[in-house]
Amino acid sequence: MSVAACGSSSDSPSSDKPQTANVTAVKAALAPYTAPPTAFPVSEPLAQRLAGGKKFVYLQCSTPICAAVGLFVQQAVGGIGGTYTVVNAGSTAQTAQAAASSANALKPDAVILGAIDPALFGGGLKKLSQDGAKLVSLQVAKDVKPYGITFNYLGQDLSQRNGKLLADWVIARKGAEADAVLYTLPALDISAPLQKAFQAEMKANCPSCKVRAVPVDVATIGTTAPRTIVTDLQGHRSTNTAVFVSLSAAGGLPASLKAAGLSVTTVGFGPTAGNLQDIKDGKLTAALNIDFPVSTWTAVDAAARLLGGAQPTASEQAGVVPEQFLEQKDITFDPTRGWSAFPDYAPRFAKLWLTP
Repeated sequence: MSVAACGSSSDSPSSDKPQTANVTAVKAALAPYTAPPTAFPVSEPLAQRLAGGKKFVYLQCSTPICAAVGLFVQQAVGGIGGTYTVVNAGSTAQTAQAAASSANALKPDAVILGAIDPALFGGGLKKLSQDGAKLVSLQVAKDVKPYGITFNYLGQDLSQRNGKLLADWVIARKGAEADAVLYTLPALDISAPLQKAFQAEMKANCPSCKVRAVPVDVATIGTTAPRTIVTDLQGHRSTNTAVFVSLSAAGGLPASLKAAGLSVTTVGFGPTAGNLQDIKDGKLTAALNIDFPVSTWTAVDAAARLLGGAQPTASEQAGVVPEQFLEQKDITFDPTRGWSAFPDYAPRFAKLWLTP
């Protein structure tokens, strides 16, 4: 696996640049994301209850977050009265296309897929659509229509916003002294737009800050990823902030950092339950967390509306989703159950879905 840094114009500050950072501006941008969200993303009930027994298939990518999302999809499908099957899509074209073929054999009514490049599926997704399935994707950062996807919830705009927010967090925390590395996951569709937005925001609000990017193989999450990251940090001793496109890549990292005698501020998008526990224990610094339960149930809600002959709600089409930075003081809940700004999301959706 390559760990060569991807250079950018902001890799190192010029000696004649002023050492300044627009901390006031970035703190203002962060403010809405440092307190619990209050707006629930769906308010319109279904026109009529979804017929029972609809077949939902979840095409699951290979990251721990995708597995966690699968559990929420399963709960949501059960809540709306459907049947659920998970098909592992992996992270390669071979595994994705085999998964699409397996899904098609199930003759599903609806298919949900996460942040995986739809191009990996070849013509498999379009075949599912042509055979009558409604396809809803989560966090795919490209035009999904050529692939047969009916609706994409939380597309490129979310990845771009998250890249900016992560950069703002780094600048707010470190100011002009920020020396950041962004660990990317090229196999995930969210990675490229998040990286681009992160680097642009760092350059705009802290032109003297140091920024570099290092790719991590998604297949090494939970195995050798911590070793890769530690090796990189040992080669760049001035780095004071490690940022993650997906914080799942930091699973097991605190122990590796401790063993190597390294200390670095950490922040990333989409924490796992293990990441949340590490934040609670003071072993990781912070996470930018999307409300995975609510966002996943919202994707199932959109699929139900499509199956009923309607369109996703205006808020779903606009990509409204609860999101918040979580630090140690915010982990007042059981990390193993994940975070939701709306712990009563299940009865809220039950009411919207006209279920008993």
